[in-house]
Amino acid sequence: MTTLLFASTQRTVGWVLVSIVLVGMGVYLLFNFRIGKREVGSEIELAPNRVRHADDDQLETRLLDRNLAWSLVTLTVVSLVLPLYWLMEPARQDNAAYGWVKRFEKRGANNFEEACVSCHGPGGVGGVASYTLTDADGGFVAQVEWKAPALTTVLSRFDESEVKHILDYGRPGTPMPAWGLPGGGPLTSQQVHQLIVYLRSIQLSPDEAAVEVQSGLRAGARAIVTTADPTLTGDAVDAAIDAWLAQAADPASDDYLRYGELLFNNPAAQGANACARCHTPGFSYGASGPEATAQLMAEWPRLAEAGVLTGYRSGAGHVGPSLQGSETHFPTVGGQEDFVRTGSEVGTGYGNARSGTGAMPGFGGRTDDLDVIGTVVRSPILTPEQIAAIVAYERSL
Repeated sequence: MTTLLFASTQRTVGWVLVSIVLVGMGVYLLFNFRIGKREVGSEIELAPNRVRHADDDQLETRLLDRNLAWSLVTLTVVSLVLPLYWLMEPARQDNAAYGWVKRFEKRGANNFEEACVSCHGPGGVGGVASYTLTDADGGFVAQVEWKAPALTTVLSRFDESEVKHILDYGRPGTPMPAWGLPGGGPLTSQQVHQLIVYLRSIQLSPDEAAVEVQSGLRAGARAIVTTADPTLTGDAVDAAIDAWLAQAADPASDDYLRYGELLFNNPAAQGANACARCHTPGFSYGASGPEATAQLMAEWPRLAEAGVLTGYRSGAGHVGPSLQGSETHFPTVGGQEDFVRTGSEVGTGYGNARSGTGAMPGFGGRTDDLDVIGTVVRSPILTPEQIAAIVAYERSL
């Protein structure tokens, strides 16, 4: 706000100075025009080179004092304007950067409307994309509704270079196509950059991200408490949910692994912050549990015939690798928690000397990038305690 105020003040001062200069030029031209009209028909008598000039007494007193006075006025104006300009210049530059961001946000919003909104929803809140599943030979298997994740926390899970790579080359095995020219898509590098600048503007705050995760947790806990006691209604349901989550989050609780499973399968934001979206077969298109998976397979028998979906297998691998036996890749719990928190980086090893591709997001938040006007745009998705619960569940598979 302070930057904008200074920038606005500087712009006002600039317009005032421009107005004074323009008025001065107008007055000067008007006087010259009037003087010029007097000479018409009397050029010989009124020509400047024929008019008697002031004598030395006038030149060295009245005329000299007048010119010195105007010189003093000009020097005063310059002495005031230059320091003012120097003081206002940082604000002007900040305002220019802010304007650049806003222009790119607007263009990025237009690009998002054209390219992304049909799947990811208005404002990137998540949506559904129709997708054709095929077998290894390209034969038709099923026409499914793929849950396109919300993008309102994408810059907390990936850094901007990783998001650019996804936009450029797409996500193999998903409805996400390549949008950038390097991957054969229609968008230039500048348009992709504009998209990323727009994505910055729709990112949730840390508190909003926590509320989103909590809403998915509560949905899972609701199913648990209402199944255990179908007579619960109204406020009693909310109280039971609160009580169950409070005790289940304790590592010593018998429900701790179930609590980790709820986080692993979190449905909020179309599964944007859930591990199952990438690591459980079919989760992204409806195989979110045993019953839902059975219904999907009954609707599309070719899923089982082609080996695309053979049942509900949590963490068995989908777009991402299988997590069953993850303790063999991560000898220590702490190492696996760190990986879930930070994600993978291209060329950087993790676990048992595996090389990262950047495709694995980090759920502990990022602080490695700042936007143009210096505001941190990253926020944590999961708390260390929630990540620990997820890892405990993964190591139990």
